[in-house]
Amino acid sequence: MNGVLSLLLSASLGSQELVILAPGVVKASQETSLTHTSVRLDEADIRERMGQLPDWTTDGEHLSYVRTFDGFVEAVAFVNSLVEPAEQLGHHPDITISYNQVLIELTTHDAQGLTELDFQLATQISQL
Repeated sequence: MNGVLSLLLSASLGSQELVILAPGVVKASQETSLTHTSVRLDEADIRERMGQLPDWTTDGEHLSYVRTFDGFVEAVAFVNSLVEPAEQLGHHPDITISYNQVLIELTTHDAQGLTELDFQLATQISQL
């Protein structure tokens, strides 16, 4: 397979499960990071990681972050700056813009909660 693995996508549809096999989507070098980052963190791991994100809050299943700007243009510019880190990690936040305020929420839907990937992206967002 020339260093390329197949990606198995699974989505729950009520009592049924949809499974999609996408051959050749994931490179072998990505296998470990996808597996490692998609494991749901327990309460103790979340508490520990939250200590490194003082401006973020959590309900145990989502990370939330609010940033206020001088105006709408600055808020949108900040949202645009999120594209590169989100694409690099292959993890995309839920974003709400209310004039000069941006709300970012992170969770890993496949894990039904928080994973290392959420904390990696939150750390990068905090540095913007």
